[in-house]
Amino acid sequence: MMPTIGIITIIFAAITIYLCYDEYKNGKMSSRNFKIVAVCEGLAILGMIFSIIGG
Repeated sequence: MMPTIGIITIIFAAITIYLCYDEYKNGKMSSRNFKIVAVCEGLAILGMIFSIIGG
């Protein structure tokens, strides 16, 4: 069960980064906010990867 939740979390975090990048590219999101979202979602992705590998 846990790997499934982890994979879904990774997918949705990646989609969030992609959509925020699109907003940033179109000038609807500031560079600072995009960086914050990218770092937080990146950490979520890494956490899920380590959780899947370790657990």
